[in-house]
Amino acid sequence: MGVVWSNLWKLDPKEYLVFLTSGMIVWVLLTSFMTEGCMVFISYEGLIKQLPITYTMLIYTLIWRNIIVFGHNLLIYVPIYIYSGKPFSLNFLFALPALVVLCMNGVWIGLVLGILCARYRDLQQVVASLLQISMFVTPIFWAPSQLNGRVAILADANLLYHYIAIVRDAMLGKTPSLWSWTFVLIATVLVWILALFLFGRFRRRIAYWL
Repeated sequence: MGVVWSNLWKLDPKEYLVFLTSGMIVWVLLTSFMTEGCMVFISYEGLIKQLPITYTMLIYTLIWRNIIVFGHNLLIYVPIYIYSGKPFSLNFLFALPALVVLCMNGVWIGLVLGILCARYRDLQQVVASLLQISMFVTPIFWAPSQLNGRVAILADANLLYHYIAIVRDAMLGKTPSLWSWTFVLIATVLVWILALFLFGRFRRRIAYWL
């Protein structure tokens, strides 16, 4: 994909390959939190009904499993970054706090989607369909700088893009945008409030919905 699209858009293949790979790796991590979050309680139905297990422990397991997959995917990214000829930078260290924030968001994603999908099973298909569409309107295969005029809002107001940007920019050796960090931190606080409200109110009903 990188070779074909870089030629279609007249871009340097070395620059585009590292951009595409870093974006895809972070996108897979983020969307895995969502798709697996939908099933986090449903897939452990037998365990939940038989043992007094902590629901959040199931979500932590989901997060940890996908972090391990992310680490394996980095093995693909490293040789591509070396091939790009980019210098190594201390900005790489920004990826660590960005990943921590991403995992914190993964917990509320698991709580909210896990509760909603336990109650409304068809919601899982809705989430999967929305993610397929979002992949093409989120700057993963293309850069935000390629948009002009009002269409640029597809990047500026796209929360998924900012989640990806705080990690991808660091992986590219850049300083993550202050706007992206602000956007992500405000969203994290607001949605965590919603997640705690839903979990506090419906925690005892989850086992009955299963």
